[in-house]
Amino acid sequence: MKKVWIIGALSLLALLVVAVAGVHRWFNPPPPPVQLFTNGTILTMDPGNPRADAMLVKRGEIVALGASDTLRDQVSRDVRVVDLQGGVLMPGFIEAHGHFPGEGLSAVAVDANSPPIGDLDSIATLLERLRTLSQRRLDGALLAYGFDDTTVSDQRYPTRAELDTISDTRPIMVLHISGHLGVVNSAALRAMSISENVQDPPGGYYGRDDDGRLNGLLAETAFNPVRANILKLSAIDGYRVMRRASRLYLSRGITFAQNGLADTTTIKALVPALRFGLIPLRLSVWPGAAAEEARKDGQWTLPEGERIHLGPVKLVSDGSLQGYTGFLEEPYYRVPDDHPPEYLGFPNQSPQQLARQVVQFHCAGRQTAIHANGDAAITMSLDAVAQARQQCPEVAVQPVLIHAQMATRDQLARMQALDVIPSFFNNHVYYWGDRHRDLFLGPERASRISPLAEAAQQGLRFTLHADSPVVPFQPLQLVWNAVERRTASGDLLGPQQAISVERALQAVTVDAARQLGVDDRVGQLRTGMRADLVWLDRDPRESIGDWSSIQVRGTWVDGVRRYPERIAE
Repeated sequence: MKKVWIIGALSLLALLVVAVAGVHRWFNPPPPPVQLFTNGTILTMDPGNPRADAMLVKRGEIVALGASDTLRDQVSRDVRVVDLQGGVLMPGFIEAHGHFPGEGLSAVAVDANSPPIGDLDSIATLLERLRTLSQRRLDGALLAYGFDDTTVSDQRYPTRAELDTISDTRPIMVLHISGHLGVVNSAALRAMSISENVQDPPGGYYGRDDDGRLNGLLAETAFNPVRANILKLSAIDGYRVMRRASRLYLSRGITFAQNGLADTTTIKALVPALRFGLIPLRLSVWPGAAAEEARKDGQWTLPEGERIHLGPVKLVSDGSLQGYTGFLEEPYYRVPDDHPPEYLGFPNQSPQQLARQVVQFHCAGRQTAIHANGDAAITMSLDAVAQARQQCPEVAVQPVLIHAQMATRDQLARMQALDVIPSFFNNHVYYWGDRHRDLFLGPERASRISPLAEAAQQGLRFTLHADSPVVPFQPLQLVWNAVERRTASGDLLGPQQAISVERALQAVTVDAARQLGVDDRVGQLRTGMRADLVWLDRDPRESIGDWSSIQVRGTWVDGVRRYPERIAE
């Protein structure tokens, strides 16, 4: 009997192994044996060989670049020829910082973005869309994302009472576009056991009305646990979000995504998708401090795989400028009525706490990536890096400064001296530039946000990012914005900080790969590299002024064409 049980168990295990292997292969077809890319321009991003006429790929690896006739003579007649039709082939775009699969939230939530991203115009419209969502999704929490209080006609946040009119039994969260604030209803407060007499935590606050009652607004450390709880999606919803985000990314030529500041719950939810190969592009996972400690304790581990990457430990020093939680050296230009006139924002943690974290992880050989928007937060972050460098000078990993919106010339020089990589959220110029100039920072400070030209002059190898889903990750828009420095209204903002198209393209390919420590595999087109590719219908170096009209004709990850071919469902 025991023998029969053992045989049955082994048979079941074998079936499960076969099923898992079958699912993985369904979602992950092998690359063609040989592919020849020809009849276009190969833009390699390799300074030693910047362009070629054709490229040969074998089983996902680039094996030769050169003249088309020469390469064709090296292979048999059954080579798969990709006719570039006069277009441009270049390395796939790499996300230097974002929160994949956040852009896929539209599959399960209300898109509350206002122009130029979405079309939300008022709180009344927001409430109407949440009510519609509640009728379509009968159970669980209700979520809206991308809300910006400075772009709706009401010029304010929705209130707890207004959200309660949608439901007072189902948790509801309206996520601010910055990701650092949100408004919730009474059910969400109850679910987190947040009472009326709750005290503001260090690095955050609970909004209150004139009577001292919680109005539903939560900021920074007060908001983080609520956000994490509501964003716990079911397996089906999680897959829908990942599928939509993957399709969006691939349609834009993005081959390497990133999930920054991942907590343990999020990572454990991602692991099955990574194990089964359900995410058709590369993904770098950046654990937060607590998640990194959990990893060291053996509570989670990422599966092995060519497309899976463990990134740096993500730390946070302040909030967002547009949410009035970025930490500044000088007061905000215009402050809300409920803020003191000399309001500077605030740090998310003390300088001592941040320094302890940076030293701890750096000395353990782990790269750190520190979120810092305001100039005071940048100083605090660089001080922490300096302490880590002093205590463990033998550690060679490069810390990353995420966003670095208000970096001064002196701070850029200090980054160079400390071997820090800045990653700029330069789309602030377009999406918030007008409001940075008129509302948050004033004309002088706003004109030098994301100081790319000064960073280049300092010799810094920087990257560009969109902090998706804060704004959509459109790589060509990032490049255009770095070159043009135009706001949503069409005004120029700090044109002296503009850089060349070539330098901007470098920031979303080879330098992004270098930041992640994978520049030996992706980010350039040269022999021995993996075939992560984007095919554009025209040369972005010549057409970036009309970036939105440049078409992505194809995207390959590891030699497998993922767009526009169907992603398995």
